Formats: sequence, C-alpha cells, structure tokens
Amino acid sequence: MNANKIKFIIYKFPEMGILVGVIISFLIFFVADNSMADTSTLVRMATQGTCIGFAAYGMSYLMITGEIDLSSGAVAGLAATVSGMMLDTGYSEIISYMAALSVAALVGLLNSFMTLVIGIPSFFGTLGTSFAASGLIIWLLKGRWIYTGDFIPILDFLFSPSPFLEFPWIFLFYIILVFCGDFLIRTSKLGTILKSTGGNVLSAKISGINTNFVKTMCFLFTSINFGFAGILVMGYSGTTDFSIGMDWILWVIAIAIIGGGSLRGGIGSIFGTFLGVCLIQVIRMGLINADIQTNAQKIVVGTILIGAATFDSLKIKSKN
Repeated sequence: MNANKIKFIIYKFPEMGILVGVIISFLIFFVADNSMADTSTLVRMATQGTCIGFAAYGMSYLMITGEIDLSSGAVAGLAATVSGMMLDTGYSEIISYMAALSVAALVGLLNSFMTLVIGIPSFFGTLGTSFAASGLIIWLLKGRWIYTGDFIPILDFLFSPSPFLEFPWIFLFYIILVFCGDFLIRTSKLGTILKSTGGNVLSAKISGINTNFVKTMCFLFTSINFGFAGILVMGYSGTTDFSIGMDWILWVIAIAIIGGGSLRGGIGSIFGTFLGVCLIQVIRMGLINADIQTNAQKIVVGTILIGAATFDSLKIKSKN
C-alpha cells in the first residue's frame, strides 16, 4: 500500500487509528488475563463507560465549535447532588431528575454568557464554574452521603440487563445516540454548521450562521449531558456524595481528543469519541486486572493523551 492510499484512508476514516488502538489494547490485556473477555468484565466496562461517555458525547459537539468546558465533573456532581437531595426529601424521580438537569442547563447558560457576552475565554470561565459548583456540592452535602438505591426504579431499569449479551439498557441507548449523532455530523447541515463555526468564525458569520446561537446551544447541550452523566453515576452506585465526577475535569477532554477532536475546533467525530471511551475503559480495566496502582494508570492514559495531541498537531500541519 503506497503513501497516497494510506493518507486517503487516514483522511477518509480518521477513526481507523483509534479503532486499531482499541483492538490491540484489548488483545494485549486479553493475553495477559483471559478474564478481559468475560461477559461480566465487558458489561462492567460498558456500564462505567456509558456514564462518562455521555459527558464526552456532549463535549464533542462543543469542541467542534472551538470551545471547551472544564466543568464536566462538577456539573455531574451537582446534578447528582440535587437529584439525590430531592429524592431523599420525598420528591418523585422524574421531578428530581428534571430539577437536576435544569440546574445543569443553568450552568451551561452561565458558561455561554461568560464566553460569548463578557468575552472570557471558555477555558478560564468554565474552570471558574467548575470550582464554584464543586464548592456548592460540598456546602449542600455538608460532608454526608445520601443513599438513593430505594428511590430510583427508572435508573434501576436502565441499568438492568438487556437481552443483548446482558449489556444494560442504558448502554444500548448510548450506542443508538452515538450512531445517530455521528450520522448527523457527517451527513446533515448540522455538521457543516458546527465545523464552520469552529473552523472559521468570521467565514461562518459571513455565510449567515449565527455562531453565538450555535455555541450557546452547544454549551447548553454539553452541560445537560454532564448532568445526565452525574445522575447515571448516582444510579449506578446507589448513593450521592461529593466524589461523583471529581476526576472528570480532564478525562472527558482527553477522551474527545483521543477520539479525533481538536482544541482548535473545526473537526471532531462522535464515533471517534465513543472509541476513545472504549480505549480508556479497556486500558483502565486491563490495568486493574493486572493489579497496577491507580497512579500508574494515569501515567499510561496521560501518555496516550500526549500521543493523541501530538498526532492532532501533526495532522493540522499536514493539512496546512
């Protein structure tokens, strides 16, 4: 295969590299420990990956427009806290979740206002809301944890085994959402609008795109996904505490970049982000099975992130 064909494959199917990475990583860990292919292990990876996967799903859209949100973990934790406290005081499950998602949406609108109206770079503005939301979580919970396992029949159903290899229903829903989103980004006007907004704001405005509206909707959508991810974590663990989403602040961004996104905006892949979730989950589970310490796990994932960011820079230079 000559160099031109290789370049064609890379540009036509940018997710090919991450897909190969997922397969190779899984095979390496499978050879080291055959339990990697056990149904219970696969279900566990799928369940845990779905929680953070929703957060990364929302982030993908925002990063395509050239913005970023560092409040992922804090918004997830805040949504879990709000829903947990309301469930604990007797509110219905639906009302509790709607209230939690409304709070998450307000954070998204705040991030949009700071970025697009005040002019604060999204990196610093969302970092501020991340700290503020984290502090609000601690103030609301006052160091306690709330047991919610008896009040979440909807979440219990979503996490119950489906007929498809016993994967939870929420995972199947996530898969459908990924493929629908990826199809829209690749084939519809939505993908063109998002990529134009992130690639060249001035050109997008000249062509008639309301870039501020587009970015506002993406900030809003991203925060709602963060909030939903936090609710899922609460449902999976059956409790609400301040640790939910604590270490997500860069994990979500790392997954989006590994999946083909760029901090510069203008490019991105929903399916690639899904593969990024798969790669992270395979590596984390493989290292856990190998009884490797948490710090070492972060070193491995950090190295992968550096490699992905380096590849992103080289790809941009090559296109230029």
